[in-house]
Formats: sequence, structure tokens, C-alpha cells
Amino acid sequence: MSDPSVHITFPTLKDPSVKFVAWTTTPWTLPSNLALAVHPDFIYLKLKDIKRNEIFIVAENRVAELYKDPKTYEIIEKIKGIDLEGIEYEPLFNFFEERRKDGCFKVLAGTFVTADSGTGIVHCAPGFGVEDYKLCVDKKIIQPDNPALPVDANGKFTKEVGKYADMYFKDADKPIRQELKQNGRLLLESTYKHSYPYCWRSDTPLMYRAVDAWFIKVTAIK
Repeated sequence: MSDPSVHITFPTLKDPSVKFVAWTTTPWTLPSNLALAVHPDFIYLKLKDIKRNEIFIVAENRVAELYKDPKTYEIIEKIKGIDLEGIEYEPLFNFFEERRKDGCFKVLAGTFVTADSGTGIVHCAPGFGVEDYKLCVDKKIIQPDNPALPVDANGKFTKEVGKYADMYFKDADKPIRQELKQNGRLLLESTYKHSYPYCWRSDTPLMYRAVDAWFIKVTAIK
């Protein structure tokens, strides 16, 4: 399946001129962003984009994802991932701003972050990803039964996300990308071909979504 691939920027609150660059192939999950994840052992670059005159943070081993020519950027500082943990940033949308008091919208360290794709910085929407969910629960920024889930069982956005309410989740990719572009938060946009789960009966795309579940312990009586 081909999906839109986007690189988006998240300005740090302490210094808005410094921006984390994250990558995703599921723009529809971006309104539910609650954290960013970095690998604790990776080296990250704080660099200046010479053409844009902006400062970005990206994993050293993924910098070629953004820059083909080393002359187009200048390295300001090298930082170990664990030293980025706890930095607050400005989310793309303010739909869940009230969760900041719980510790959301900070950089978290997670070993599931890989070096084979993206920017070494993962956008976390815990309602729609297993690793995102586990990390946010472990770091205690969400309760296990309340991961921020603005998509109903029919795959449509709920009223929590304003103008996207009632929109089918896959249909939201394009307008979300357009809004980010208008707001200056979309850095790069392309098409990414990858495997994706489909329903074997209806041949429609499936959605990873947290659901309530009950587990019953059964004890055999001898």
C-alpha cells in the first residue's frame, strides 16, 4: 500500500527556534499526538538548515533522510538521546492540551525507536500504536484506560478533534497535511510504499486502535 509520508516539526517550548523533526506515514494519527520518542543511545544532531535558516534536531544516523548534501546544513551540537528526555514541545494541534498537566507533550526515551527509517524521532499517538501505548503508560503520562482515542468504532473522528469530527480516518490524511503545510509545520512530503493490514473479508484497510478488553480467569477444579 502507498501512504503519504510526512516530516513534521515540533518546536521546543524553551526555545521555539529549535524544532524536533518527526516522521510518519499515518498523518491521521497526528491530532492524537501526546509525546515524541527518541532512542536513549542514539546520537542526535542539532543542526542549522542553511537554506531555511532554521534549527532542527534529528538522529545522526538518519540525517541523510533530510539532507543529501552535507553542505546544506551546519552541525551545532551532538546530543545523546537520553539527554533529550523531558524536553517540552509545542504539539501540532491543541485538541488535548489539557493533558500537558499529566506530563504529555514531552520527549520520552524508548528503545523501540529504530535507525532504519524516519528521523530517529517517533511521534506517539498511544491510542493507535502498541509501542506508543506501552511507552506512554510506562512513563505514566496516560492512564491505561484513557490513551486519547478520538476515533470511534466505525473509524470516524469524534467531536474531540473539532473540524475533523465525523470524517473517516483515512480520508483525513489529506486535509491534515494541508493544514500542517499552511501552519508551516510540514517540512517534507512524499509517498511511501509499505505493507499494511487489510480485512480479508471486505478488502478495506484496518486501523490499529486501543479497545477495552475483559480477561476472565478460569480455574479448573480437580
